[in-house]
Amino acid sequence: MKKISIFLAMAAVALGFSSCSEDRDPVYQAPTTFVLNTPAMQDQYIDLKAGNTLELVCSQPDYGYSAVTQYSAQMSLTEDFAQAYDLESVDKTVARMAIKQQQICDGVVELHGFADAEEFNAYYANNPYEKIYFRAIAQLDGVESSKIVSNVVSYNYIKSFYSVAEPGCIYLVGSPEGWAGPTESNAAHYADWRLFEPKEAIGSKVYSGVFDIPAASMFRFYTALTGWDADSYGSQVDDNPVEFPDYTEGSFTSAIVAGKGAFSFPNWPGGKMTIVVDMSDANNMTVTCTAGEAQVVVTKYIYLVGSMSGWIAPGTENADAYSSFRLADTTGDGIYVGSFAVEKGHINFRFATELTEEGWDNPNQIGTQTDDGDVACSFSNGLFSGPYVSGKGNWAFDLDADGTIEMTVDTNDKTVSYVLK
Repeated sequence: MKKISIFLAMAAVALGFSSCSEDRDPVYQAPTTFVLNTPAMQDQYIDLKAGNTLELVCSQPDYGYSAVTQYSAQMSLTEDFAQAYDLESVDKTVARMAIKQQQICDGVVELHGFADAEEFNAYYANNPYEKIYFRAIAQLDGVESSKIVSNVVSYNYIKSFYSVAEPGCIYLVGSPEGWAGPTESNAAHYADWRLFEPKEAIGSKVYSGVFDIPAASMFRFYTALTGWDADSYGSQVDDNPVEFPDYTEGSFTSAIVAGKGAFSFPNWPGGKMTIVVDMSDANNMTVTCTAGEAQVVVTKYIYLVGSMSGWIAPGTENADAYSSFRLADTTGDGIYVGSFAVEKGHINFRFATELTEEGWDNPNQIGTQTDDGDVACSFSNGLFSGPYVSGKGNWAFDLDADGTIEMTVDTNDKTVSYVLK
C-alpha cells in the first residue's frame, strides 16, 4: 500500500511537470483587435521635411504569446481607403512607428497622380495643406493569418513637398540656337535646347537629346544658366573651336572637358542629330553624336560594398570612391556585371543598388540575409551562385590565393553568380 502511495505521488509530480511544460509552450491565435492611437499632433499644422519622420503609435495584437511583430502602415486621401499607398516604418518591429516624411510626400504625389512638379505646385497654390488618413498593419513574418489592419486615424493639416526626383538637364549652347547668352533670363529660350537624364536613370549624369542641327554648326554645353564664364563644357579648355571635319554620318565619340572650346562640324550637311553627354565619371567625360534619331541606352550601376572597396559607407558623399567599385548594366536588361581584384585570405561583401544620404543605413543594400553579418560561402570549381535579399548579410569567402572575381547580379530573378579566376 505504501509503495502504491509513493507511485501515485510520483505520477502526480510527473503530471504536474508535464502540465507546467504545456503552460509554457506558446499557442498561436489569430488576433481580433488592433488599435492605432489618435495622433497627439492630429490637429497641428505639420510642414513635412526630407529627413524628418511622422509618428504612428499602435497596440500590439494578441497572438497568444509575446511575438516579434512586423509593423507597417498605409495612407490614403480618403477615409474609406479606396486608394492606398504603402508606408514602411524605420524599425519594422516597433509599435511606435516612425514613418519617413519623404515617403508620405511620395504617397501624396502618387495618390493625386501629379505628373510633375508644375502640377503639384499648381494644386497646392490653392490648397496649402490637406487631411491625410492612416492605418496600421501588423503581421508575423510568414504567417498569413496573423495579418490584421487597424482602425483609421488622420493628421488634419499636412503640407507636403514635391518629393519625386526629376531628370537633370544640361543645355546645348551654340550656333543651332543662335548663341543666346546662357543666363536665367534666357531660360525660356533654352527650354527646347536641353539634354535630359532618362527618367529610369535619374542621377546618372548621362544626358541626351535629339536636335535639328543646321549645316556647318558648332556648339558646347552648359550645366547651368549662370552666364558665359561658368559651368561650360566643351572640346577643350580654351575658347576656340575644335573641328571634326569628317563627321557627316554615323556616330562618333569624343572627350569633353570643363572649358569653352566648341565642337565644330564644318561638313555637317544638316538634319537630326542625337547627342549624348556622359558626365558620370568626372575624369572621363564624353560626348557622342549620332546622325539621325537613335535609341539611347544609359548605363546603370550598382555598387560593391565590402572588403574590396575598403568598407566605405555606401553614401552619396563617397560617390567618387565608389566609381571604381561599380557593376554595370549597359543594355538595360537589369543584369549588372563587374570584375574585381581580390587578395588571398578572408573577403566579405554585399551590394548597394544606389548610394543614398543615409550612408550605412542605406535602405537599398542587398546581400545574403536581412541581418548585418557574414554568411560563410565557398566556390565549387571556381563557381558560386545563389539568391539575394534586401539586407546587410555579406557573402564571405576564404581564398587560397590572389585572383579576380567576375560578378553578375541579376535583378530580374534576384540572384548572384561569381566566377573566381
